[in-house]
Amino acid sequence: MGHVDFKTEIANRGKIAVDHLVESINRLVHPEDPLREAVLHYPVNGGGKGFRPAMLQLVTGALLGDEKRAIPAAAAIEAVHVSSLIHDDFMDTDETRRGVPAVWTKWDPTIAILAGDALVGVGFSLAGEIEGVSYEMKYHFTKNLAKVYVQLCHGQMLDIGFEDRPFDNLTLDELKGMQYLKTGVLFEFACVTGARLALNKIEDPLIEKVREYAKLAGTAFQIQDDIIGIIGDEAEVGKPIGSDIIEGKRTMIAVHAVNNANEEQLVRLKTALGNHDATPQQIEACKNAMQEIGSIEYASNLALEMANQAVEITKELPQNSNTEILREFALYMISRTY
Repeated sequence: MGHVDFKTEIANRGKIAVDHLVESINRLVHPEDPLREAVLHYPVNGGGKGFRPAMLQLVTGALLGDEKRAIPAAAAIEAVHVSSLIHDDFMDTDETRRGVPAVWTKWDPTIAILAGDALVGVGFSLAGEIEGVSYEMKYHFTKNLAKVYVQLCHGQMLDIGFEDRPFDNLTLDELKGMQYLKTGVLFEFACVTGARLALNKIEDPLIEKVREYAKLAGTAFQIQDDIIGIIGDEAEVGKPIGSDIIEGKRTMIAVHAVNNANEEQLVRLKTALGNHDATPQQIEACKNAMQEIGSIEYASNLALEMANQAVEITKELPQNSNTEILREFALYMISRTY
């Protein structure tokens, strides 16, 4: 299966879930102007990849379940994800999201808070619409969706707290913990939910295999994001390369570099990291120091190792076209350039 096919398969499933979410928003959120418009802004205009809901449906099909049954759960997870994006953009004062104005700048912070809150409500309403599974399964999904949402908040709180911590006062384990809470848990929950819906069971050895796959593929995805943020192509990424450096983003690469630099390298790193007035030359010198220390290679090797482990796990699942897409997805995580 070629990469184009696999990307199309993911994009199509992402669209199915987002369309279902949009239909639910139109039905549930009033007034239209400005609340419903603000709630719809990212799903309709923000061009999201829809990875999480797509993975939920793919895993359902891979374990021989009915993908259609998975759509409300996929849309519920996307609702909670978009809610966190709306709130995070305001907290991080990010003015754009995927090329469109952030909700808090297009309207105002009050409307952004309400829009994010409304999306959580839509997500829980969708959780009640899952059909063809036991009452226990529906209850379990709803309870865990709430738990995951709290973990997202925890991850964002840690991320904000880390901004005030010096790089050499942060460990890689702390950073991994924050990134897992901020992005990993929702990806894992999406995949595990797909497995549970397919098997109509809360626990099963296959479900644990899927959980392990999701943890590995999700972490590889996050690491690759950090790599692209430092050495990616500006036109492909859609944001200035080096913005992660001047914003002082606590990434695995930056923390590894600061903790393993010699004195001269440390000067180059600290001149640019978190310095909004850093010159292009200072940013380049910082990137060169990261390369010399081996931090980018360290991150790249770790992502590769995790992606390969995720691929191995897919061999223990039923073999079909969906499993092949899961395999392709894990490998794509580490080869993508945007």
